[in-house]
Amino acid sequence: MRFSQRTVGERSVLDLIPVVNVVLLLMFFFLLSWSFVLQPGVEVRLPSPGFSGMTQRGRHVITLKNGAQGEMLIFFDEKVVLPAELKRCLVESSKKHYAEWITLNADEGVSHGGVQQVVAWATEQGFKVAIATQRALKTPSNGAHTP
Repeated sequence: MRFSQRTVGERSVLDLIPVVNVVLLLMFFFLLSWSFVLQPGVEVRLPSPGFSGMTQRGRHVITLKNGAQGEMLIFFDEKVVLPAELKRCLVESSKKHYAEWITLNADEGVSHGGVQQVVAWATEQGFKVAIATQRALKTPSNGAHTP
């Protein structure tokens, strides 16, 4: 029986290529499975349109919500603004992103006139406005709506 002896200069080398491959595959898996959902930080109850339509995502998000005293709160990209400030933000943004989409989230309790005023301000600056809604509720066979 013959035993092999190692010489002093000979070492076993760990092959790092498979280890690097596994690490990269795990990194890609977690990056691609991550949920990249961009939603505004202001919680609103969007109306349901009763039909299914296409969703348009804008570069900027304007959110309208009723305040505690019944006044309309305006958020431009999650920052509270006054109506005059909103007009100024729209003018500045139109210089950078003319003819881009703006997503408008309006709470169910916000008046129709307030929504139309904001739409008018945005379209005056050349923006296209997409009004966000909830998905339509599915009706069961008995005709009753499910919450």
